[in-house]
Amino acid sequence: METGAHRSRVSGIPKVFFAKNGNTLLISTLNDDRCRRLLRMYLAFRPRNSFQGLPPLLDDRCRAWVQQMISTGINLVALDADDEVVGHCALFPIDNRVCELFVAVSPPLQNSGIGTELVRCAIRAAQELGFERIWLPVEPSNLQARRIYRKIGFEYLADVHCNDMEMILDISSGWRHKYIEHLQAT
Repeated sequence: METGAHRSRVSGIPKVFFAKNGNTLLISTLNDDRCRRLLRMYLAFRPRNSFQGLPPLLDDRCRAWVQQMISTGINLVALDADDEVVGHCALFPIDNRVCELFVAVSPPLQNSGIGTELVRCAIRAAQELGFERIWLPVEPSNLQARRIYRKIGFEYLADVHCNDMEMILDISSGWRHKYIEHLQAT
């Protein structure tokens, strides 16, 4: 199973951090065993089809969707003390300068800081891979995600509110955002 990990040797990964609930978690790249655990997280995801139609409702489609992310993305996972995947973040190259960001956290552990930490690690990976911008779609109703993305430095591409809002983060060499020092220090 191709994991995409070969494309990125992110400094600071693996990384241990503490979630808001005090649990110790590890952010790492994928290996074959973690790919299986990633699939298990998405198959157990409830409710499915809860954000932007994801994860897919049918198990076969969910498996194909996860395999597609594994084979085309640069994937990071958050692992709990039992080595179970509880969060996932992926970068998908759009071209040599721009990549798309995807992040999901197991519903029982949402709002515990796992997604934020995964995004910070993904930003570092994108910088090391030479990307200049990170793009993502977000549902207008997902106020928590929008707040976190804005806090990290993402900006809205337009004020138009349709099915998805588009946000972008400029991480080019001239970028001087308040989190850059934090990202480099962690």
